[in-house]
Amino acid sequence: MKYGRRLAAAAIALSATFAVAACGESSDQTADSPDAAAAEGPGFEAGDKLSKSEADELIDTAADAMSTIHVEMGVDAVEDGASVSATSVGDYQREPVISQTKLTVDEADGQTVMEIIVIGETTYVRMDGDKEWMKDDGMFSGLVSALVPSPYTLFESLSGEVADDTITYVGQEEVDGADLAHYSFAVDEDVTGEGDGTLDGWFDADGQPIRLAMAMVKDNEITMDFSKHGEKLTVTEPKAEELTDGA
Repeated sequence: MKYGRRLAAAAIALSATFAVAACGESSDQTADSPDAAAAEGPGFEAGDKLSKSEADELIDTAADAMSTIHVEMGVDAVEDGASVSATSVGDYQREPVISQTKLTVDEADGQTVMEIIVIGETTYVRMDGDKEWMKDDGMFSGLVSALVPSPYTLFESLSGEVADDTITYVGQEEVDGADLAHYSFAVDEDVTGEGDGTLDGWFDADGQPIRLAMAMVKDNEITMDFSKHGEKLTVTEPKAEELTDGA
């Protein structure tokens, strides 16, 4: 099978996994402290709704903290009665655009592994332990971006949702030993891809995003953990001898 056809078939299969992992009802991903409802956050009390200017500041501060970012994503879904899970580990740089990601999808009939490097307008992909990379200058780039969306695209979508009372401060909660501010975002299909919903976000004292969690119907959820804010990113472009012509 030609490499390009193999990638297209895998991408179509994987896209279903992420289509069901959209937003819906609030996800419970943290160990809430007993006093979370009464705790005071950065200028807010639990249950307060943010004004548009406050919401803009929250999103802009988070986005500014991600000149480079490490993202670990987990997806658990049920598609046509079958369980599907996926994990993604990646590093991203906003300008110039650079990223390196490894996506693993587990289904009943097997596992698919896709490694992706993006440098500017060029995408390199290899699958399931292949030694060679396929270089793509546009044919699959959009599809790959849909499968493993960059955190910058996500926050741009959130920014477009901001208005008065669209973000609620839930309270302070402990996540992996850190005291974080938990916010609930009301979002529409521009973010969820499927109707109105909510997205939960946890931010540190500097406003850096630490976790986002989304859920849609029972058993379908996606979590993104963020770290290494602003740290130097090194991505090695595949050498010419490591590329395949797709034949």
